Amino acid sequence: MNRATVRKAYREALLSVFGCGDKELDAGLIRALKSDIHLGDKAPGQWSPTSVLEIYCENGIPNASDIHEIPPMPEHGYKGGCHYNSDSWYKVDEIVNLLLEPVYGVKVFSEPYNGAVVNVYFS
Repeated sequence: MNRATVRKAYREALLSVFGCGDKELDAGLIRALKSDIHLGDKAPGQWSPTSVLEIYCENGIPNASDIHEIPPMPEHGYKGGCHYNSDSWYKVDEIVNLLLEPVYGVKVFSEPYNGAVVNVYFS
């Protein structure tokens, strides 16, 4: 299996999960998806050269470790809440596996390396 296929699947899944569907509003994310997803052994940072992919989350791709706390806004009827980016990355992995597993028989998963890098591995 070609690792570029995995990279393409992650580009599509990340845009699906983190994008809004408007090309103009998603322009920064689309740019980052083209430039910040690298094959693990060819990635400039070499954080994990044995990974399938190294995804850099500094230029528009949301990282997997952020937590967004939203305060209560009773004037708008909102009780407040919390969003974990790791939940969104789990959805990304699910989408990628739906694309890859039936055709290629492989599964992948993402794992945050640090606050700015997410690595992808074969299961």
